[in-house]
Amino acid sequence: MSKKHLGVAAALDFGKTTAKHQVTAILNLGCPDSRQWYLANQQVLLQTVQAGQIQLEIKFWNKPVADLANGNEANKFVDYTEPQAALKFIAAVYAQQADLNAAIDVNKFVTTKFKVDRVVTQEVLTQIDQAITAEGITSLPTIIFDGAHFSGDRLVPITQLLA
Repeated sequence: MSKKHLGVAAALDFGKTTAKHQVTAILNLGCPDSRQWYLANQQVLLQTVQAGQIQLEIKFWNKPVADLANGNEANKFVDYTEPQAALKFIAAVYAQQADLNAAIDVNKFVTTKFKVDRVVTQEVLTQIDQAITAEGITSLPTIIFDGAHFSGDRLVPITQLLA
């Protein structure tokens, strides 16, 4: 999946391009399954990035599903140009996902609760959508490990993929 197009960041990138494994996580801030997988795997992902074992790319997909409407709006606040700040934001949102999904005014909830501004442009959203379509991704979360797709009942912990 293309990380950048015309210099615009459309993914959170961590690690070295020379890492042994390439991992792409397609998530949504309002998706309970995305939250569960990310929180269960976050520590190992970041440790293996630091150890030089994986290059990690995280993208937030605005899947056109009513149940994900609030998550789709919250995704627009992930600052792809500031990966470390974005990780803190993601953790904070996932910690309060129920409140996010219950919010009537998502933009007000996110800006007030997390003190962030909407930063994702339509250009970035379009790039992510195009990458998702090109990869044939239809479900959240989807993990691409060295080119192989894992989602639904094929979704496994990152430790299992690294074994």
